[in-house]
Amino acid sequence: MDLLAISSNERAEILKHYDVSEAQVKEDVELIKSWKQKQPHLPENISDDFIARIFLRNKFRVERTKEKLDNYFTLRGYHDDLVKDLENIVPSKHFITHLPMPKLTPNHERVIIMKLINRDAEVYDMKELIKLDLAVTEILLQYDDSIGVRYVIDFGGFTLKHLTKWNPVLLLKNVTLVEKAYSCRIMGVHCVNFPEFAGKILGILKTVLRSKIYDKLKIDSGLESLCEAMPKECLPSEYGGSCSNIHSLLKKWDEVFHNHRNFFLESYKNVSFFYYYYYY
Repeated sequence: MDLLAISSNERAEILKHYDVSEAQVKEDVELIKSWKQKQPHLPENISDDFIARIFLRNKFRVERTKEKLDNYFTLRGYHDDLVKDLENIVPSKHFITHLPMPKLTPNHERVIIMKLINRDAEVYDMKELIKLDLAVTEILLQYDDSIGVRYVIDFGGFTLKHLTKWNPVLLLKNVTLVEKAYSCRIMGVHCVNFPEFAGKILGILKTVLRSKIYDKLKIDSGLESLCEAMPKECLPSEYGGSCSNIHSLLKKWDEVFHNHRNFFLESYKNVSFFYYYYYY
């Protein structure tokens, strides 16, 4: 997919970073496929590319990849209410963005912008926020060859009324799915426009994030600080970047979601397969 495509040079640099070759990757993917065939609870329609991306996200470790491949189906099955109806999401009409930037950082990370589009606290819904997060993460797992994600979370317009809608239980489920089911590696979290009640926000985040991730939180003093942390070509124009503006990028993601409607429906069938296997 063009919005997430990386160059052959970037691919080569990533393999070099982990000291593996394309031949080794193919050989190990075959090992993982052989293991998968002995797991009757896993669906048969799992592509080599899908396995290879989970392999990449787990630093090309075979046993960890087996664990995360299993997690992808089992954990989504346990939390099927959060991965249902993703085919109905229209990113530009959501109250918040979960927007991947087209260009990777020099460290081969994917920048994701989270920003309120509709600041009305009445429409703020934690479950719908999580569904958007998981839907985009699902797409990334199909096409993205970055080594991890770096979040930019813009708290502009975020009020105490929004905060009262945070549900720590749901947040923890979200973090668990992102890390353990989707093998997402969180490389950093940059918070901008942090409100005066920052302590309350950080208190909740500390209860749901692993200490390793919580320690990666960075409160940027402004756009200048943010641009110092990552190249301008990895940021939208609203943040002083040279990439397109958020609205234009969201429209492109509307098209991605429209074109992947059947994909989301089929993906949910695999969740149903898990339930059928275990409960019938």
